[in-house]
Amino acid sequence: MKTSDAFKLIVQVENLVNIDVFKWKGFNTWPIVRQILWFELTNGSLNNQLDTQKTILEVLAKITRLVSTIYYSFSRAQVRTNNTKIFISRPSYLQELHSGKYFDRIVDPIIESLDINEKITKYYVSKPPKEKELMYESLVMRQSISINFLTLTIEQKKVIHQIGHLLSINELELQQRYKFFLGAFIRWYISAKRILSKQKKLKEIYLSSWYFPDMMGICAAASELGIKTIDVQHGKQGKYQAMYSGWTKITESGYALMPNNFWCWGQPSCDHILASSAGRKNHTPFIGGYPWIDYYKKKIIPTTSYIHNKMVNVLLTMQPPQGENKVRIPDFIIDFMSSRQMIDVHFTFRLHPNDIVGRDYCEHKLKLISQDLYSLDFGNKNLYDVFMVSTAHITAYSSCCYEAAIFNVPTLLFGKESRDIYEDEIRDGFFKWTDGNTHDLSTWISNLKDNNVSCSNYIKTTN
Repeated sequence: MKTSDAFKLIVQVENLVNIDVFKWKGFNTWPIVRQILWFELTNGSLNNQLDTQKTILEVLAKITRLVSTIYYSFSRAQVRTNNTKIFISRPSYLQELHSGKYFDRIVDPIIESLDINEKITKYYVSKPPKEKELMYESLVMRQSISINFLTLTIEQKKVIHQIGHLLSINELELQQRYKFFLGAFIRWYISAKRILSKQKKLKEIYLSSWYFPDMMGICAAASELGIKTIDVQHGKQGKYQAMYSGWTKITESGYALMPNNFWCWGQPSCDHILASSAGRKNHTPFIGGYPWIDYYKKKIIPTTSYIHNKMVNVLLTMQPPQGENKVRIPDFIIDFMSSRQMIDVHFTFRLHPNDIVGRDYCEHKLKLISQDLYSLDFGNKNLYDVFMVSTAHITAYSSCCYEAAIFNVPTLLFGKESRDIYEDEIRDGFFKWTDGNTHDLSTWISNLKDNNVSCSNYIKTTN
């Protein structure tokens, strides 16, 4: 199902069923249900064992079982008090610097801008790999080991039945999915409440990717304690991203599971978020820009370019299968490479950092392609360093297309998803688009020198 169609269905369901039946201890847990529906509709059937969300669930289940087998509690040394701000992130946002240290592209630029005397602590919700030396030290926030025996009310089962009927989703699977994610949310809420309640001076929490049980639990705990939460934009927040846009039933007090504010890259993201409820009092966006870009350009960017003039270096940024985008590497690119009609073109295939099964896919997909025609990037290189050695960029729908433009790298979009998501930019000629054929690709590469890359206002930067 296309992302735009999934978005419209979720908004429709939100307005047809009684979402207020989803409660736990006074918290309205509709955001959990909405996230489940979003993943289901854009990633495929609940019964599909290769479904992306199924993979996420299996990983979460393993983590839960592991945590449940050990005793864990925060010592006084681990819970630093007197913070005015806390930053909570995910290891997937770490980017390797030339020094060998790793920099968090979401929260570290904000930390860098603070007064040196400001009391802060940075947490990750999973442990970064041991071999990664971080630019800013951090602690690991883990979910509580409490075991929850959850049952659904008659009213909740009735509404889940309605949702299942409206969306043609197996209602028993939907019930199980809801209880699983609700249990994870509760464990994170308990853990966060224990930690945050010791922070008497804490005013703000900065986090990212709020729409998973870990961050929802942290937001709920912070809400009870009167601590403001800010979700810092990590990727495209378009008009069809259902966890940011299309919320039609936000009350004055809002949802405790959602952040109070959304730090956005630019005005378009703010507009998308507010389109469904312009007068909302909570969960409001503001323009913060993307500080990582400015940090990279001022402190990291190489003084010389590594691009070889005679070689066209094409970067393909991939995403796990979602919506109508079923493959990471489309056949028209394989056909183009197999034809060898252009001998001076080299491809770099970059996996999404969260794509845990993509490596095997790429090795299988490319097994018949000469290895001198491509390189594999498993998502662990600094993306901006890769842009610095790229002359062209291809993607299905990744927001990397905006970042590529800032580094003067033109983008070719492909497939039905990008045609909807980037409709305005394609119409205005900001990005090129193809339905997926080698002729379009050949023509685009041949005319790269004629592409005048200009930055849109999607990302606000200082330079």
